[in-house]
Amino acid sequence: MKEATKKKIKDETLDWIYAIIYALIFGTIIRLYVFETMMVPTPSMVPTIQVYDRLFVEKVTYEFAEPNRGSIVVFWTPFVDIRAQQQLRAFDKFMDFFAPAKFEGHVKYVKRLVGKPGDTLRLVPVEETFWEDIKNGEIQNTPDWLDFIIDYYESVDYIPTQIKNKVSKLEINGEILPEFENIYYLRDAIFEDPKFFDYIAYPDKYSYEIATSDLFFMYKDNFTGRLIPAKPTIEWYKEMRDTLLFTNFYENELSKLDLPSLIFKDEKGLVNVKIPEGYYFFMGDNTLESQDSRFFGFVPVENVIGTTFLRIYPFDRFGKI
Repeated sequence: MKEATKKKIKDETLDWIYAIIYALIFGTIIRLYVFETMMVPTPSMVPTIQVYDRLFVEKVTYEFAEPNRGSIVVFWTPFVDIRAQQQLRAFDKFMDFFAPAKFEGHVKYVKRLVGKPGDTLRLVPVEETFWEDIKNGEIQNTPDWLDFIIDYYESVDYIPTQIKNKVSKLEINGEILPEFENIYYLRDAIFEDPKFFDYIAYPDKYSYEIATSDLFFMYKDNFTGRLIPAKPTIEWYKEMRDTLLFTNFYENELSKLDLPSLIFKDEKGLVNVKIPEGYYFFMGDNTLESQDSRFFGFVPVENVIGTTFLRIYPFDRFGKI
């Protein structure tokens, strides 16, 4: 082989090596500072975002401005969610390799921002006229999860009062803001019992309170299609504790806050949640199947990654969110 040919091959090989190195460097920079990717492991934002959707997350905006109430936000969990970790694909684990060390083992959640520092939140049950308006067809844009409950009981008239009383509107600082006017939530977890986070962190210590609490959940069994109301047992709290490594989170974050002054019942018996400085409160639109701040508490502001930008998979729903 001629020397000129050898030199050409060598130069082209080096060019390719340099190109790959540059691509990795710039790709890493973009990954760290501009875009993030995530796979959505839960149905908490259905129908807007479906389970196993893969998203591009834009990170620049929230470097210069804080998110608005009502915005859909992606954030690092303030705890280690073992179950969600197990759902990650190899690609997700590789991309998370570049995450800040303090978030090692954490996963990304996507929820709607409902509370900012200084806000006081309250879930207020809808009035009886709400159910009459649904029967009369005057309210038609009800969320999918509420349609499921109505269909399950075949009629508004047959929905148990105990379940009806959980359907609520979100008050922020004493009013329902326009961006939440058509969003409904279930009054669950911390909005039913101010000691809920303590129960998860130390279920054995609070076994009596757990056994005597009036708190109950309802959940959709996706295997049978049934709606199951259930009182959480001490075993349920232990499973939550162990799945989220919640005791570590409680002791590292929540215990530093004066929780009794932030979470309390008012004269109407409704729980008020005041958001402390440096934290946000998030909830999922699909409230029947959303593990959100009602269940795990406040999220440090520094955990925010960015806002959803583009759905890149599945391909038949590719596009802006």
